[in-house]
Amino acid sequence: MLAATATALAQSPVMEKQLLFGGASAKGWSPAESTVEVSTARVKTGPSVLHWHVTVDYYAGEKKYPIGWPRVSRAISEGPSRDWSAWDYLHMWIYTDTTRAALPKEAVGLGIHAPDRATALHRPLTELRKGEWVEITVPVSALPQPGDVRSLQFHIAEANYKHADQLDLFIDDLALLRYAQPTILDFAAETAVMFAGERVMPVKFKLAGIQPGQHVELVCELRRDGQAVAQVTASAERGPQRVALDLGGKKLSPGDYELAARVAGNPQPVTAKVRLVESPWRK
Repeated sequence: MLAATATALAQSPVMEKQLLFGGASAKGWSPAESTVEVSTARVKTGPSVLHWHVTVDYYAGEKKYPIGWPRVSRAISEGPSRDWSAWDYLHMWIYTDTTRAALPKEAVGLGIHAPDRATALHRPLTELRKGEWVEITVPVSALPQPGDVRSLQFHIAEANYKHADQLDLFIDDLALLRYAQPTILDFAAETAVMFAGERVMPVKFKLAGIQPGQHVELVCELRRDGQAVAQVTASAERGPQRVALDLGGKKLSPGDYELAARVAGNPQPVTAKVRLVESPWRK
């Protein structure tokens, strides 16, 4: 693997990237009922890409399954390269071409063994479009065991194609990404509409951009017309979690409110809407 380097996109969070496999890695991939090679015919970010080619053949596959599963896979060497637990996404760009007028609904599948077939993640790449570069991101949190990733595989089911159909995938920038600074994601009240008389408002979020085991301070507020009416400070860690805003003793009026949170190391707050409605038990 290459050393991690910071990458910034306009109006996007700063991300770190670690390249997994570029076009030059083609010899290390294992194709079945297909071919793989390095290519410069279509590139997106680097000087070369992986080119995976399949010619669908209903008669020349495995003996028991002539209409089979062409695939290409890559084993990940033992060592730190298998540990993805400190990363947020698997990322890639894929350009797809085919002799068909359009791709089938489930054109290609991605399999990630973490660590083996019994605990593999299988994801249909339904985003792919004929004649287009498409960006694919897979949350590392979706993997059963992100600390032990053994292999990647792209595959198709020939039953989704016609005999003699041809498929070409050009795969670029196959890499791991993570937020370069503490970042709050998926921030929202657990219930978007609550009674005004509730004593506690549970708030859910996901924290990225810190290492596993690290803790940072998070401040969460409930605001109305720009003024904080409740606040909590908590120690937050990587991953999904929740905090509880104590509303007890506060006579909050029904109406629209705003939740806001910020985390140490990132001055940019995140916000979410929540609505309080009159409680039928309130006197």
